[in-house]
Amino acid sequence: MSAGHLYYQKLWDRKLQDPINCLAIGKPFLEELIEENDILIGSTAGRVLILNQSKPAEVLLETKGGSIQAIKLYDLTGLRAQDLVVGDSNGVVTMFSRQRFLSKMDIQSPVTHIEIHEVQAQGYEIVAGTMNGHVTSFQPRELLWTLDVSKESITLATLGMDRHRAIGIHCMLSAFIRDRFDNPQATLLVCDGWPFVHLIQDSRRVLSIRVPTVIQSMAAGCFLTASTIRRFQAFNASSRPKHDENDVPNKVLDSNQVLLAGQDGSVYIMIDAEIHHWFKVGYSLSKVMTFRPACLPNDEPDLVLCVGHSNGVQVFQHGERSSLMTGYRISHSGI
Repeated sequence: MSAGHLYYQKLWDRKLQDPINCLAIGKPFLEELIEENDILIGSTAGRVLILNQSKPAEVLLETKGGSIQAIKLYDLTGLRAQDLVVGDSNGVVTMFSRQRFLSKMDIQSPVTHIEIHEVQAQGYEIVAGTMNGHVTSFQPRELLWTLDVSKESITLATLGMDRHRAIGIHCMLSAFIRDRFDNPQATLLVCDGWPFVHLIQDSRRVLSIRVPTVIQSMAAGCFLTASTIRRFQAFNASSRPKHDENDVPNKVLDSNQVLLAGQDGSVYIMIDAEIHHWFKVGYSLSKVMTFRPACLPNDEPDLVLCVGHSNGVQVFQHGERSSLMTGYRISHSGI
């Protein structure tokens, strides 16, 4: 069954009193997933709400801080349960384990994005992007490093670019990017209000790639096959072939690629450290996500969900639109 045969049915909905700022999907504070996942909602009142199909919304915890801007689930303590990381409009990131306060980090500016960056040396870093264009890395009880990404963007900007831009961090993604020796390197990808993708390794910016538009969202997944990747490869003396000529054409590539959703309504794809235009959605995008329903065969590439300035969700596969879900009012926090 391919994506073109998928059908969508509305299962349930809830009307909440608190405005929704952000959401996450998962099962917090439990070692074993014995029930369906919950939806965690960050509200403007500084509360994290929890709900699913079988139970109404209830308050999971209160941060006693500002409006919740970002939520992330991750096993911070190594106890095999999903802990909770919450960032607010006061610039405070609060961490909870087993529904109890774990620690707090004040990063001095409203939080716009939280990412868990897995690295070999420290195991993981919690990385928070802020409204003032800074990226701060820390662990529950230790500040690791801070980088002024907005300063890096301004330094790279040319005279022909509009210098009056929002400097806040738009999105971040932890990924493994292959270097020129074909070795995967743990890399943090960061985008702000400038048309750049910054690659950060070990607290340093190692590369910045100019893109045609401001990037609003990123996602990783297996989107290409051995044949479709050839569209993006230039086989000449200066570029090495990355896949053998005897590859099965329709085989999904094992290594992940990175998608970048643009303000210009296009989706770009990063293969190692090269960025290419992939497909156009047609309106400014605010969110792109990887989607893999249980009915999708293993030999099919991942689906791509696109949300933006429209009242629907567009679904793409192989770089072509396969489905459209309309009739919903969806914002950045809606998927």
